[in-house]
Amino acid sequence: MPNIRRFIVYILGLVVLSFGIAFSIRSGLGVSPVSSIPYTLSRITGKTVGFTTTAFYSFCIFLQLLILKKDFKLRHLLQFVFSYVFGLFTDMSMFLTRNLATDIYPVRLAMLAVSLVLIAFGVYTVVLTDVVMNAPDGLVKTISDHWHVEFSKVKSIFDVICVSTSIILSLVFMGNITGLREGTIIASLSIGRLIGVVSRRYKEKIASLYS
Repeated sequence: MPNIRRFIVYILGLVVLSFGIAFSIRSGLGVSPVSSIPYTLSRITGKTVGFTTTAFYSFCIFLQLLILKKDFKLRHLLQFVFSYVFGLFTDMSMFLTRNLATDIYPVRLAMLAVSLVLIAFGVYTVVLTDVVMNAPDGLVKTISDHWHVEFSKVKSIFDVICVSTSIILSLVFMGNITGLREGTIIASLSIGRLIGVVSRRYKEKIASLYS
């Protein structure tokens, strides 16, 4: 029964994270850093954000393989399955939030704030339940464990790298920067810190849901 509850909380974490991504896109103020590459690839290729999310996550799994080498386990391969599932959740969240777009700037800011909180809680819940991690978070955790650096700090650096890569892809393939605005900068500077806050204040509460 505890394992079933853990799995349910894990799935809820994925759903919360997918809605966080959807809200960041719908805010129109720039997508979250971890979504910046999938969103940019979606604009370049015409594929859904869910599809390009799965592709990007698969690349993150490959990077984990390069770092872990012989320590790469079956549970890491299972990230492929859950990357596909998360891609479906992302498309679902995008569909359910399709009518939330607005030109009212204060409302956009509120949506951005909601997205940051949802992403922080979603990421930390997935990490804490330790079922199968989302590939980008799995990559961050792999780097964190391998080089003994705090997860939230690696997450902040990873977010900056994602944004920088998205800018380069946008400029090379579209000649302009798309999906990256002030909200992206705010997210890249705050999500790692928000995860740290969630870890310190809500770890026991979240863990109690499945322990």
